[in-house]
Amino acid sequence: MMNVKRRRKRKRRLRKNRRKKRKFRKMARKFYKEDNEAIPAIKFELTQPTGYTEITDSIEIKRLYIRQYGYRIKDGKNYVLNYTADRYLDVLNGTYTEAEVFALENHIKDLYDQLNNGWWLTAQNTNNVLILDGIYNQTMKDSIQAVINEYVTNNY
Repeated sequence: MMNVKRRRKRKRRLRKNRRKKRKFRKMARKFYKEDNEAIPAIKFELTQPTGYTEITDSIEIKRLYIRQYGYRIKDGKNYVLNYTADRYLDVLNGTYTEAEVFALENHIKDLYDQLNNGWWLTAQNTNNVLILDGIYNQTMKDSIQAVINEYVTNNY
């Protein structure tokens, strides 16, 4: 009986992972350069904009991805700093105790680290599987997930 349950659970997990992989394949943005301009604009889009040509030079693509990750790191650090400041305002307002906020920070440390590194896709998956603990309740988890999902949708 236990082996049957384990196999079913494993099959469900594998199906879920396949769906996630398909989802990520759909999100392949590319870099495009504006046509016929002395100083062309660069766009990072899902589809080719009118008046733009796809950039295919691997050195240029690498440079642009490095720049893109710089933005993701900056955005991740800003999110973590704002989130942390909001929790400390909650302590000052009496919503949470310092011990509760310290426990929360310890619980979501991996998520903080991933966002600080600009790894929004990894953070999306990490938050999704984090267990509820202490003040990290379903409402808080859903709120964080919504921000991360929106960022991934708009930037990947």
